[in-house]
This record gives sequence, structure tokens and C-alpha cells, in this order.
Amino acid sequence: MPTCENCGATLETTDDLDHDEVEELELVEQEDGPPRIRLGVDIRDVWRCKQCGKVLGVS
Repeated sequence: MPTCENCGATLETTDDLDHDEVEELELVEQEDGPPRIRLGVDIRDVWRCKQCGKVLGVS
């Protein structure tokens, strides 16, 4: 059975996880200047432990 490596909570089902949707960040390298960060490229699912909030996965 999976456990959270941060707090040791047992993760039996997705009910044991918090789920958020966040905007993806993208780093854009440029030849003539510093890199730029572009926000909102795509939406990603983030899964966190309900006990401690540690991010356990991004899809």
C-alpha cells in the first residue's frame, strides 16, 4: 500500500488525496536575453497528501 514519504500517511484510495488544477509554467530560453517564464500554457492536475500537503504527483 502506498504511503506518503513525508508524513507516513497510508494512501488507500484517491479520497486520501487532495486534488487541484493549476496552470502550467513554461520556461522559454532566449538567445538575446534572460529566460522568460510563460504562465497558463496548460492546466495540470496536482495530487497532494491530505495529511501534510506534500505534492505526490502531477499529471
